[in-house]
Amino acid sequence: MTEPGALLARRLLEARAGGRPIADLPRTLVPVDEAAAYAVQESVARALGRIAGWKVGAATPETEPSCAPLLAATVAPSPARFAAARFPLGGIEGELAFRFARDLPTRAEPYGEEEVWQAVATLHPAIELVQSRFADFRAQDMRALLADNLSNGAFCYGEAAADWRRVDFLAQPASLALDGVEVARAVGGNAAGHPRRLLAWLANHLARRGGGLAAGDIVTTGTHTGLVFAGAGVTARVRFPGIGEAALTLTA
Repeated sequence: MTEPGALLARRLLEARAGGRPIADLPRTLVPVDEAAAYAVQESVARALGRIAGWKVGAATPETEPSCAPLLAATVAPSPARFAAARFPLGGIEGELAFRFARDLPTRAEPYGEEEVWQAVATLHPAIELVQSRFADFRAQDMRALLADNLSNGAFCYGEAAADWRRVDFLAQPASLALDGVEVARAVGGNAAGHPRRLLAWLANHLARRGGGLAAGDIVTTGTHTGLVFAGAGVTARVRFPGIGEAALTLTA
């Protein structure tokens, strides 16, 4: 990794440890390309411990996806509780996540969508807790956000859905409530489209970078409900009819 990459990784780790977001990122520390941003991701993850899974998403069904690791220390089953003081941004997204049944290791031949799809064991309703290490994440270059784990703070997942392969992902309804009050509702709300493409892209991305997906990894595939914000003491609950629900509380 380059010296600017190492400096950015150190600043991101300091922001995580001290809770002081980065207010002004010098242009010289913005990764020069996606490869440099992913190198920073990997450096930060190595310093923070085991990876339990991944987040992957895309702005449209045609655009190139991007991904970031989910750190095991911030992944929990529903109902989950995370301290609001640790995650002051309080961003909440209702998502669908997939747990893998088998390894998809590095290999010369690319993985196809159907092969990756058949490697999935279970589908779960989920909530991503969004937290940036930048004071104003909206003002940052996308490569800086990519280096910062795509603003992942924490993650929780509900029970596995029954008969999930019958789900019509492009027409799946979802709703999100804060303290019992519905704040978002959508049908087929994932901007990336069908998750098959995302999972296959992720499998090949990780294989190229020398790791690969592992049995037991959980992969969340982007928001179905948009991003809303919650404060201390609030419980967020996402419901996917026919699939299930997940709940996350930001403790005071």
